[in-house]
Amino acid sequence: MVKLTRRLAVYVGSLLVLLALYTLTYRWGMAVYEGESRTWYQSLELVVQSMTTTGYGQDAPWETLEMTALVLLVQVTGIAYVAVAIPQFVVPWLETLVQPAPPEEIDRIEDHIVVVGYTALCDTLVEELEAEGTPYVILEDDEDRAQQLYEDDRVVLYGDPTSDDTLEAASLEAAIAVVVDATEREFVSTVLAIEGRDPAAEVFVLVTDPERARYFRYAGVDEVLSPKHRLGKALGDRVRTIIAPAPEGEVTLGDEVDLTEFYVDPDAELFGEAMAATRELEETGATVVGAWVRGDFVTELSEHAHVDENTSLLVAGTESVLEAVADRAGSSGSPYRPTEEPVVVVGAGLVGRTAAGTLERAGLETTVVDRESDEIVDVVGDATEEETLLDAEIEDAGTIVLALEDDDEAILVALTAGALNPSLEVLVGATTADSVRTLRAAGADHVLALPNVAGRMIALRAFDREAMPLSEQLQLRQVAAAGLAGSELETATIREETDCLVIGLGRDEEYRSDVDGAHLDEGDSLVIAGTEGQIDSFREAYADE
Repeated sequence: MVKLTRRLAVYVGSLLVLLALYTLTYRWGMAVYEGESRTWYQSLELVVQSMTTTGYGQDAPWETLEMTALVLLVQVTGIAYVAVAIPQFVVPWLETLVQPAPPEEIDRIEDHIVVVGYTALCDTLVEELEAEGTPYVILEDDEDRAQQLYEDDRVVLYGDPTSDDTLEAASLEAAIAVVVDATEREFVSTVLAIEGRDPAAEVFVLVTDPERARYFRYAGVDEVLSPKHRLGKALGDRVRTIIAPAPEGEVTLGDEVDLTEFYVDPDAELFGEAMAATRELEETGATVVGAWVRGDFVTELSEHAHVDENTSLLVAGTESVLEAVADRAGSSGSPYRPTEEPVVVVGAGLVGRTAAGTLERAGLETTVVDRESDEIVDVVGDATEEETLLDAEIEDAGTIVLALEDDDEAILVALTAGALNPSLEVLVGATTADSVRTLRAAGADHVLALPNVAGRMIALRAFDREAMPLSEQLQLRQVAAAGLAGSELETATIREETDCLVIGLGRDEEYRSDVDGAHLDEGDSLVIAGTEGQIDSFREAYADE
C-alpha cells in the first residue's frame, strides 16, 4: 500500500499542476489569439472538459492555430492520464477488494519458529513445519514479497523486523527459535533488534559468504550456518562407500539377495510422507537398510524428515521382491555399488571446494576442474567441452561431482560426461529443487538441491535433533542364531535390542526374505545388516544357546 499511495500522490500532484498550467495558458491564449477574455473558472472548465473528453461548450471552434494546438495538447494529455490511471490505480484498487493485503497482525502463537528474510532456502523448513503441525511466522518488510507469500498460503506478518511492534506481534519471546535468512539481504540490524528485545532468543543465521559470518557472531547469534558449505560436504559424503567389504573368508549375502537404491517418484503415495512410512515397503518382503536424507545416510527412519526428491532408499531383497518395491516407489532403482575412483569434481566455488576437501580427507583420489585457475584446480577449462573433461581423464574416472552455480551448465556437463564415460556415476549439487528432475533426466545418478539440504540443516539445529548419520560403515553378514532356535522370529525386537536389521533367513542353502514371524530351526542362519559393534551385539545375544 505504501508504493501505491506514493504513486497516487505523484499522479494527483502532477494532474493538479497541469490543470493550473493549462488553465492559465488557455486564459492567456484566448485573450491574445482569439481576442476574447475568459475568467479563470471558465478557462478551468474548458480544460477539464477537454481532458475528460466531455465537450467544449461555446468556445469551439477556435480561429487560430495556436489555440487549436493548445486544445489538442490538452486532449492528448487527458487521454494519457486516463490511460495511466486505469492500470496504476483502478486495477490495484479493484484487486484489494478480492485480494486482501498481507496481515500486519496475527493471532497470538507460541512454541513456534520465526523466519526473517524468507527465500527458497527456507522452503523445505516451512514444509516440514507444516507437515508436523509446528507453528511458524515469516516476518517480511517488503510488501510485494509479503503479498506473494500470503498468496502462497504462508503464515506471514508484514512489518519491519527491527521494530518492537513487529517483534511483539510475532510473539518473539514465546518462539522456539529465530531463523534469519541473510543469503540475499543483510539483516545485522534485525539480529541486533532481536537480541536487544530477547537476549535469550535462539537465533540461527544463514549466509552464503562465510566472510560475512563473523559480523553476525559479533551481534550475538547462536550459530551461523552456511548452506553451500553443507551441500559441498553432503556431496563429498555421498561419494563414500557405506557398505563395508566382507572380511576374507566370512560368509555374506548370497547371489539371491541384491542391494538396490530407489528414489521415490513424486507421483508415488510415499512421496511427501514421513521417512518412517517407508517401512511399509517391507510388506513386500524387502528390508529398508537405510536412506540418504538430504545429504545424510541414516539407518533410523525418522518421523520428522519427509520423503522428497533428494531422498533415496537403500533396499535389500530378492529380485522378485525388489520388483515389487519398484512398483510402490515408482522408480526402477539402480544396483548399489561401492565408490569408484578417481573422482572428478567440477567447480571450485565454496560447494566444490568443500566437496573436494571432504573427498581428499577420506583418502579418495580427486581431480578438480574449473574455468579459473586456483591452487586447488588441477584442470582449467570449460567442463561443457569434451576436451576439458578428457584432460581431467574422465574416461578413467569412476565418479564425477558437479558443484556448479548454474544448473543449466550442470545439465550440459552431465550430458557430456555421460557420453564420454557411460559407466560414470554422476552426482550433482543443484541450486534449485526445480532442477532435480531435469538433472536426473540428463544422466545424474544422485542430485542434492541446496534448499533441501539447507532446510534439513536448519531443522536439526532449531529442534536440537540428532542427525543420526552413519558414523561407521554398514556390514552385511550371514550369522548363526542358535539362541533363537525353536522360536518365532520377531525382527522388530531384534532391531530394538541390537540395532541390527534382519534382511533374510538362510535354510538348507535356500534364502527367504519374508521372515518376520517365521519359526527358526536348528542350523538356520540370519542375514543381518549393522555396524561392526551392532553385529557383535547380535552375536552376543543370539549366536549361542
